[in-house]
Amino acid sequence: MLRKEDEPEMTQPEGNLAQPCRCLRTKNPYGSTAQNSDSWLPGVDATSSYWCLLTMSPAGPDDHYVHLSRCVPSRGCYLAETE
Repeated sequence: MLRKEDEPEMTQPEGNLAQPCRCLRTKNPYGSTAQNSDSWLPGVDATSSYWCLLTMSPAGPDDHYVHLSRCVPSRGCYLAETE
């Protein structure tokens, strides 16, 4: 069972946001396309719900929760846009 206290800290310093994993998804009322895929990043609310396309759940393949601040290159299951 996933528990918040079991989660490793994988956040990045503010102002230094890397491109999130390409499998990270969140509800976005405005939608996104390849041309504006970065535009949703600054407007994401702290209460947004996230899921992983690989598992179709709020946890990634590594059994840890997914989030904009957690799905970063240092995570083992991270997939860059170019992979």
